[in-house]
Amino acid sequence: MKKLLFLILSIMLNLSLIHSQSLIIDHTCADLSAIPENWIDSAQVKLKVTYQHTSHGSQLVSGITAIETTYGGVYEFTSSGYGLDSSVFLNDHGMPGAGDLGHNGNLAWVDATTEVLDDPECNRNVVMWSWCGGVSDNDSTGIYTYLNAMSSLELSYPDIHFIYMTGHLDGGGANGNLNLMNNLIRDYCTANDKILFDFADIESYAPDEPQNYMKWCALDGLNYDSTCINPWNGPNWGEEWITSHPDHPYVSVTNACTECAHSSSPSEAKLNCVLKGNSFWWMMAALAGWDQSTTATGITRFDNSVSIYPVPASSVVNLQSTVFSQQSATFELYDLNGRKLLEKQIPARPAGGPARTETVEIDVSDLKSGVYCCRLIMDNKSVTKKLIIK
Repeated sequence: MKKLLFLILSIMLNLSLIHSQSLIIDHTCADLSAIPENWIDSAQVKLKVTYQHTSHGSQLVSGITAIETTYGGVYEFTSSGYGLDSSVFLNDHGMPGAGDLGHNGNLAWVDATTEVLDDPECNRNVVMWSWCGGVSDNDSTGIYTYLNAMSSLELSYPDIHFIYMTGHLDGGGANGNLNLMNNLIRDYCTANDKILFDFADIESYAPDEPQNYMKWCALDGLNYDSTCINPWNGPNWGEEWITSHPDHPYVSVTNACTECAHSSSPSEAKLNCVLKGNSFWWMMAALAGWDQSTTATGITRFDNSVSIYPVPASSVVNLQSTVFSQQSATFELYDLNGRKLLEKQIPARPAGGPARTETVEIDVSDLKSGVYCCRLIMDNKSVTKKLIIK
């Protein structure tokens, strides 16, 4: 009995070392340019992913494929199409035996997972399953069946990263069953130090914009209606964003996205897949050891000229950039519901002389601990960074 108790405690200790805090991958993690390329390279060396999904889950695979086509280099990856292949980075459809996470407590995916992980040839250390419509028509009992099964797998395989997911948008809005069930998953992952790929949140926000389109009853194809009367015939935020940002690098990646399930009409809706692909690489880099606070140098953009630190922050946030020297700027801080909590005007510096780095301090001591979005607007450009206040 003492040996059994010691084994259980050892497993729990190992888990706490692996997941000392939750890793929440949401729309604030969709900026590819913020990820140092060396960490993407490191992820492909350290991590071996097996992923099972139906059409909705294929969106992030379409995204990383479009990124690979556009940029090449460290974004090139090896993959297999079915079952276990120990030689590649990504086993796409790597756990045959179930299509996705199923409906209403169906646990066929658990058997499919264990069959692969128990294979003597298995070298996978990241396991991912996506939902199709299984959250929309689920209830709390079904959701907790899923969560408990995932936790049980973590205990059985303590050296493997299991990725939790939310379900895709269905037009139900903030009070719809989908969002209520997704919130159960989010709360559980945050409270229990899990890794969450927040599928629904990623497709709820346009880059660098605070509006939560889920609250405007957005669909999985990015159509929405601010009145929530008829989102199926409403505007498409992907189309709107691409049209208003014709020179943004994401346009090239979106054009390279040959397929994006449930998001292919209009073609601009393929931005959905691109953002999920960006977020996938953010998650991989974080699992490989990236602290999520360094600035990338691989894809040069306005974003890379700005550094927001420290992460996490306590009382003061520092904005550091060379572009402050000759331009005025506006700093905005939002919570994850899109509410603006703080705005500060940053005056222009005198022109002339050599370029220099400027640092501006922002007082955030009155804010509660949590995750926020920092937005810096300058010369009709903007960058949004994730900020954790402790």
